[in-house]
Amino acid sequence: MSEKIADGFGSLGELCEYHYSFVQDGKLTLVGKKFVNQPTHNWGHRVAFAGTYVLTLDKETNQWERHDFPELVGDENAEESLFVRDDKLYLLTFVNFGSIEFKKLFKWENNSFNEITLKAPEPKSITAEQKTDIITASGTTSNGASIIVARDDNCDILLYSLIVDGGSAIIDSTSHISIDSNPLRGMPVLAEVVGDKVLISYGVHGCGFRWENNRFFVFDLKSNSVRHVDIEGDYDKLPQFCFSGPRCSFVNKDTNSWIVAAGSVQQGMTGSAFYGSVWALRGDVFDENSKATWVQLPQTIEEGDHILDGFNLYTVSKEAVSKIKLDEI
Repeated sequence: MSEKIADGFGSLGELCEYHYSFVQDGKLTLVGKKFVNQPTHNWGHRVAFAGTYVLTLDKETNQWERHDFPELVGDENAEESLFVRDDKLYLLTFVNFGSIEFKKLFKWENNSFNEITLKAPEPKSITAEQKTDIITASGTTSNGASIIVARDDNCDILLYSLIVDGGSAIIDSTSHISIDSNPLRGMPVLAEVVGDKVLISYGVHGCGFRWENNRFFVFDLKSNSVRHVDIEGDYDKLPQFCFSGPRCSFVNKDTNSWIVAAGSVQQGMTGSAFYGSVWALRGDVFDENSKATWVQLPQTIEEGDHILDGFNLYTVSKEAVSKIKLDEI
């Protein structure tokens, strides 16, 4: 049963329809996403770098704050990845079509996004019309690197490491998962780092785009090797998240079980409906000698923005902020 802990953010002025959601600096955090046209490619997307706001809820006082920020990048065909490392929020911009090219890195500090000097690899060309999707894994490696994951038009999955040192940062190409190991041409949608291993969850294009609920990669950064994990189970006993999969996740560092929550299921031919289930991939999926299985937790959540802070699962809306304590698994 969820517990209301605070009022929602509906009184904080003009608001975006969609948000990114995180825990950073010990606070529940929403970042507004503004719609931006991309007429060159007859496209459009919702991004923060166009200039929106950061909303934070102090979990001790249950008080909201709002801080608006100006446009960070004005290029038409730019895209972004927002992530948290060292309890701080970062925004990485990259080219959205025709190449894998990292552009700028910003850190949220003192209630504003401040640019960090970024050194990055040379751009990797891909098909001019191909949209670039890049995600940043949760967690950091043993040497403090964030792992960035992309896919090129050969369907190789590329891994990069990001090291931040004060006001500067370096992105290096780390390794890749070749199409020989990725025959379904999977596109990464979620990634988690534990130690020096990376769990990569992916989706596949077919009749639309579908998250694979029973197939994952585990990449070992030390041995530079990849293992494909297949999860056994009947279809009706697997999580039913469709499209890009669950909206939030975390790894229990005591057991290495992976917990995921909130998403959508297909409704009719083109519609969708909210899916508020919570699932755990029980067992150490990072250990090849451990057999992981999906288990549905008894808790369910309502629609809104969702944030996992350990086993505390928050639902944030304009009306209220509620919390559920999940079963530890």
